[in-house]
Amino acid sequence: MARAWMPEAERLGGDTAPAPAGIGAPRAVWTVTGSDPRAWSAREEARRMLDGGHTSHLVWNPLTGEVVQTLAATRRGRLDLGGTRPHGRPLDHGHEGRVCLVVAVVASREEPFTDGPMCGREPILAWLDSWGVARVWPAGRPGTGGGTAEDAARLWARGGHFGHDQVPGSCSKGPGRIDTARLLGCAPPTDERLRLPDTPPRPRPSAIG
Repeated sequence: MARAWMPEAERLGGDTAPAPAGIGAPRAVWTVTGSDPRAWSAREEARRMLDGGHTSHLVWNPLTGEVVQTLAATRRGRLDLGGTRPHGRPLDHGHEGRVCLVVAVVASREEPFTDGPMCGREPILAWLDSWGVARVWPAGRPGTGGGTAEDAARLWARGGHFGHDQVPGSCSKGPGRIDTARLLGCAPPTDERLRLPDTPPRPRPSAIG
């Protein structure tokens, strides 16, 4: 059963009013916060995003498994998913599809989070599954570029999972060259060294993606 709030996630925020119904295949969009998961919690990043008016549905720290949800699945995310209409007005692709669920990972695009343990990955995927988001990545590996605007629109229409940089018209460079196969279906690595917060914190960028 699809639930508006992911049972395993901490809830931060209470915007539950349903958004207007969309048309098209369900989608999930993955982005990164640009911050160090060894230094910043999912809750801290979720609060920062809320304060800045940029909200995703889930904020996930893949080192600790902490997941914070700031929007019900029935709401549309408030990240810039890019795009422009022919007459030049902005087009928010987050309002397309029956659902368009955004997951912001506490990570940087320079260090793909799929190289780490990805603690808490399965509950997130199970929740996205429950909303009909197919475990496919039509646009290929993020961060590789290539393709035309028409290609991007055609792949977007299929639904499934996408990187923030693969949304038609997006200017984002996140989430980086993540391993989509590992994210959607393979077991995470078990190297305990990846879990230790022994690296000094790095400055946090001011923008998402």
